[in-house]
Amino acid sequence: MFYLQRILPPMKSYCVLLPLLFILSGCLATPIKPSPHQMDEIRTMLVVPVEPPPLEVTPDPVESRFPVYNQFQYQSMPSSVYLEKTVYKNPGGVLIAGLLSKDDMMPTANIHQTPSSMEKIAGLEPTASLSENWTPTFTLAQEAASQLNGERIKAILSKHYYHLPMASGDRNANLDNWRSAIEQWYGLNISSVDYRRHGLEQVDAVLEVGIQTYRIFNAQTSLQVLIKLIDPNTRQVIGRISAKTLSVEDSPESLLNNEAERFKWLVADMGAHLVSQGLSDLGLPVKAPVDRLTP
Repeated sequence: MFYLQRILPPMKSYCVLLPLLFILSGCLATPIKPSPHQMDEIRTMLVVPVEPPPLEVTPDPVESRFPVYNQFQYQSMPSSVYLEKTVYKNPGGVLIAGLLSKDDMMPTANIHQTPSSMEKIAGLEPTASLSENWTPTFTLAQEAASQLNGERIKAILSKHYYHLPMASGDRNANLDNWRSAIEQWYGLNISSVDYRRHGLEQVDAVLEVGIQTYRIFNAQTSLQVLIKLIDPNTRQVIGRISAKTLSVEDSPESLLNNEAERFKWLVADMGAHLVSQGLSDLGLPVKAPVDRLTP
């Protein structure tokens, strides 16, 4: 199944809007296809997840958690009196950019901040620092390593992730900040990280795995996977590719209930096919993704 499964009657008007939003989701750098010679030189590879943006959900889940919210919209008092836009953690650890009421049970997310002296400088951080949050790019990096591991290539999953070059004050619910930082990372032709200085495994190439579009729009979930292939000796980006898809599934409430297990499964399943497509487009030998049982 690849991923226009079933379109429910109430969703007809949104089926026109979402493809337009999907097309306009970002202006990304031109793809780069590695040469056959560069591919032949790769025997070992380090797979590094890139810091992802928070999930975007429309309509905002506050409407289902607090039905009285709809009445507030018609009151004269400003919404800031009873609502705050922030990044919060859904049960199950999914980070969402959205509205919280003053009496909300959803906790504000503890996003790893950068010291002011390091702001706007990309770097690597231990993956353990985000262990309390469910991080989709970690799941996709694991999938990439699994698909790459074979007779020809040994893929190693990094214990670090690429920390986006953002000011601490920009790590908030304004998703434009995240999109700008992700586009900046994806567009670099020379890696901002010198992997040789970090004492990491000696490898022939580094594969960075990130995401751009990451949203639920009513009953439609969209995902865009970004992949970069880097020569760790020269820091030159020798490969760059993106792939995106959307799925017509359940409502945001259904996906995010019960520790968000169904949403996590859906993103992992969509992402596995996108990773396979991206790696194949780069000319890397991959194993087919394993079908997952629906939770």
